[in-house]
Amino acid sequence: MVELKLASSDSTPSSDHTSNGCTNGNTPGGTVRSALLNEQGVRSHHSDHVSDDSGSDITGYNEIVRINVGGGIFEVYRSTLERYPATLLGDRARLQKHYVMEHNHYFLERHKLIFSSVLYFYQSQGDFYMPTCVSLEQFKLELEFFGLLDHHTEWVDRMRLGNAKKKAKANSLYADPRTFRQKSWNFFNDPGYSVGARIWAIIDLIAISTAVLMFIVETMHVVKEELENPNKILSTSFFIGETACTAFFAIELIGRLVCCPDKLVFMRTLMNWVDLVTIIPYFIQVATNQTDVDVGSHDSSGGGHNTNALVVLRVLRVVRVLKLAKHSKGIIIVTKTLTSSINELSLLLFFWFIGVVIFGSIMYFIEFNYSPDSDFKSILESSWWAVVTMSTVGYGDMSPKSPWGKLVASGCMMFSMIIIALPVTVIVSKFTRVYAKYKDRI
Repeated sequence: MVELKLASSDSTPSSDHTSNGCTNGNTPGGTVRSALLNEQGVRSHHSDHVSDDSGSDITGYNEIVRINVGGGIFEVYRSTLERYPATLLGDRARLQKHYVMEHNHYFLERHKLIFSSVLYFYQSQGDFYMPTCVSLEQFKLELEFFGLLDHHTEWVDRMRLGNAKKKAKANSLYADPRTFRQKSWNFFNDPGYSVGARIWAIIDLIAISTAVLMFIVETMHVVKEELENPNKILSTSFFIGETACTAFFAIELIGRLVCCPDKLVFMRTLMNWVDLVTIIPYFIQVATNQTDVDVGSHDSSGGGHNTNALVVLRVLRVVRVLKLAKHSKGIIIVTKTLTSSINELSLLLFFWFIGVVIFGSIMYFIEFNYSPDSDFKSILESSWWAVVTMSTVGYGDMSPKSPWGKLVASGCMMFSMIIIALPVTVIVSKFTRVYAKYKDRI
């Protein structure tokens, strides 16, 4: 007597009745709940045509296949596998060679975790995912065994083409650039658009590096003395270099503003405001007839107070370093990692602030009562000591003298190591995922 349970034909079941110690991200597949059972309780997968007790045929029956891969039992509909008949699992004749009669299932001595990805290919009708804990070579070897390597190559090419189109659309917002304005926007934003765009990106990188280097060098004492004389060649060279770099940045910003397809989106982009901030200080200094040396000097008569606002604007020139981000994929990856880890970082700062307040206050009361001449003269100064200690810097400008103070310092050190170590694994795992996504887009 055969007990019959019908499985819905629109579902795609698969199950692995064993666990593994490696995480594979979003592992697809569901658990089989409906199957054909025989007297021993084993799922039958030999009959494509089943009759009920009255002798009438039951149509629409979808056979379930049991596959044992490395000790893990997977179950999937036969129709799902036969979507790709040229593969090992889709070809009944080839798959029958691996059938074990006594256990009533197919046995494959292959990588169990990678087989989940193989099964996902059939269920998703052509998509792949690679577990993070296996190498690409091992993954391809398994795909070659199942006859899916050509499908994977086609899928990779399709993904690269799709990502390239998405990237071009995100950079240009012009799906089909035809006009001069559209081509100019792609020229400024996509170095791969043309040879000229690549050359422009190289010049942009050189201009940023030159501006940052001049900003650093001009603060050196020897160079500052030379710059104080406007008639010196060095002073003229610095002024010409700063003018050229600022003019280049201004032309680029104005060109991108004129050619952008959506002014509102352009104004909301943070990097565009960074570009604006990098050129404002130069024009204000020129308008007020102030040089970098004048801004950086201090007038004992009090005239230097007139340049305090310009000092702030000059400091903003260091923001030019952020312009390098668009030329560095590494900076983009780190930025996305920190952005996705904002909750973990917020939790870290919260506990860090609590530790600073608690240990700073305790240290103040202990050390001040122990010696009025102690370095811990207020809770605010003691909090500075807690910040230095918990950040593992340890300047040594303040240190406890009493035995109880040293005990509290030891507790502060241990507390800081614990709260710093806790979110590290989460941030590293997110960095790995972001980096893996970036590699897939290449």
